[in-house]
Parts: sequence; structure tokens; C-alpha cells
Amino acid sequence: MNMTYKHLILGIASLGLVLVGGATTSAQAASKTAKLPSSLKGTWYGYLGKDDDQGNYYMIAKFTVADKKITARDYISAKKQLTPKTWYGTVAIPTTYTKKAKGVYRAHSRISVDQSTLWTLSRKTVTVKMLHQKRSALKIHIEGENYYAFRQPLRSHPWDY
Repeated sequence: MNMTYKHLILGIASLGLVLVGGATTSAQAASKTAKLPSSLKGTWYGYLGKDDDQGNYYMIAKFTVADKKITARDYISAKKQLTPKTWYGTVAIPTTYTKKAKGVYRAHSRISVDQSTLWTLSRKTVTVKMLHQKRSALKIHIEGENYYAFRQPLRSHPWDY
């Protein structure tokens, strides 16, 4: 598979923006850190969209949400079933969390210096377009936009970066 350098950088940069988009944890926020519930931890998959430039490739992000960091791996697949996947980038961000509301947590990157962007994580049941059924998803809210990640790779709710 011959992906262009531009698409490789764009894919990894989009994951970096999603993950590093949080604010630095201040001393006050650090004192209010919350433990992330187990229902939000674990592996999640986001469907980044379709890349038509080189022949209908599908881009997937695999997130591993843990207590102290979030790791994202970028994959690409030539098949609609999203298997097999070919890896082409990883981003790991040290993270802390604060509780915003019941079931909603703010994620703060411990390495970012940008104070303006926060992102939130919450668990929500959404209707999956292609399967016409409800699935539990991780709702990620960044700068006014909602993105959904699922426990398995699905071509639903594309992020369209």
C-alpha cells in the first residue's frame, strides 16, 4: 500500500490534536483529579473516515484509555470490514482527569501548554447507522464537536478530519 506522506502526517497530526488538545493541569486542578471509572477505560475504536486518493482506504484510530495516559494508534484498511489493519502511527499522552458531571470527565494533557482547549469523555448509547441498533460509545467532545468511539471497529460516525 502506497500512502502519500501528506496523508500519513495528516492522520497522525489529527490524533495528536485530539489527544493533546487538553489543557495543562494546574495545581488547583491537580488537587481535584478524579479516578476514571472502569466503564470508560480500555480499548476504543474511532472511524476516522475514508481516503479516496489511493483507492478507497479506511482509516481507524484505536484508543487505549488508562488512569494516567491515553494511547492512540492509527491504522488503515483496504477492506470495508476494517480488517486486516495496517499500523502507521502511535501517540501516547500522559493524562489526568477531573469530574465535570455525573458520568462526564474532563481529560487534561499533562504535557500541553495550551490552556484554551479541553476535551471531555462520557459514555453514551448511540444508534449505529449501518447496523440500525443501539451501541454503547465513548463520546469525545472537543472544541464544540462530538466524536464517537466504539469497543470494536465500526464504519459508523466518521470523524471526517
